[in-house]
Amino acid sequence: MQRLLDIGVWSRPTDKMAVYLEFEPDKTWGIRVTLYAHTARVEAVNGPRCTWYKAPNRVSAEVTPPNFLERVKGITFQDKLMEEVANKRAVAREENLKLEATDPL
Repeated sequence: MQRLLDIGVWSRPTDKMAVYLEFEPDKTWGIRVTLYAHTARVEAVNGPRCTWYKAPNRVSAEVTPPNFLERVKGITFQDKLMEEVANKRAVAREENLKLEATDPL
């Protein structure tokens, strides 16, 4: 996982969790990936300390291990995670563009 997500910063708040933060330079929005024992949460966040409570699927998604049919098709947890990371990077890019469009400078 670390070789695929290597642009940002990894941290380990607990023994059972790893957190990855990725922000482009001088941008407000980025992504946060929280890896748990068997699942992951991928979020588009507006700052490193941003927290979401009941966030919409557009900005926050839970990635679960592949079910039987997905495994038969050859889909792995890593594939599902990276697809969701790509989706949230797109959301962060859109939100940064909105902020730039409204910026008075």
